[in-house]
Amino acid sequence: MKRIIYLITSILILSSCTEKMDVELDSSSTRLCVEAKITNDFKKHFVKLSESSDVFFNKEAIPVTKANIKVSDGTSNYLYEETSQGYYESVTKFSGMPGTTYSLSISDVDIDQNGEKEIYQAQSVMPFPYDVDSIKMNYDKRYMNDDGDRKAYWLLSLYLQDDIETENYYGFACQINNKLVHDTITEVVIAEDTFFNGGDSKGVDVGFFDQEKPDEIIYDNDKITLETYAMTEDYFDFVNEFQTMDQTQTPMFSGPPANIRSNISNDAVGFFAVYAITRNSITVNIEQ
Repeated sequence: MKRIIYLITSILILSSCTEKMDVELDSSSTRLCVEAKITNDFKKHFVKLSESSDVFFNKEAIPVTKANIKVSDGTSNYLYEETSQGYYESVTKFSGMPGTTYSLSISDVDIDQNGEKEIYQAQSVMPFPYDVDSIKMNYDKRYMNDDGDRKAYWLLSLYLQDDIETENYYGFACQINNKLVHDTITEVVIAEDTFFNGGDSKGVDVGFFDQEKPDEIIYDNDKITLETYAMTEDYFDFVNEFQTMDQTQTPMFSGPPANIRSNISNDAVGFFAVYAITRNSITVNIEQ
């Protein structure tokens, strides 16, 4: 069953409205790269902007500064300010509301350096969060990981009732003592709705703690928190496409694949992510 769960390799950004994009850029082609997300956490949300020229070569991304950024939910407008080069935060804290459509507007940027300011837009609907019944920790001293190695792992199992009436897409990341240790997208796990198939899961492994990695070692009485993300189908498709690209490309001198999807207008690269988070915690009890 575990093989239906995928490790994903890109930035954690979600969306419900997508368009196809061709990312086969030459050295003279420059596009706006957008990393933006809104969750149901009450916080200042962020947008990160950079240039995408030569994105598949070992060059540091060039931040895009002095942009005008606004997010709207149809009733309220949230303005963003630049807190560091290319990194923007909402001026005020707010929490995304499930079922609400959020619109992103980025203006006052001139990516192609032609003297004319461009406008980039995106929309995404926040899904409703999932109800998790419970979670459980299990120790396996000879767990076989995706590389075929047998190591000591702590595994986090999820128990929930999937809604057979809707198509659901899940994401999972874990904290140890309130610190997100699976904090890169290569460590986040996603699962299709067909994995649960509208049923009551009997314990699905969605969290993996390699006991040879210093930041994943688990001790007695550690607090483990599972973050369950309510994702959209388009985001699921996006990360799978990006994963395929990451697995097939070498760092330099190989052409990038085409047709990685995006929900940002005006031929931009990236996604405007809107998703809901459910958190469940458990205390580890290591038997002596």
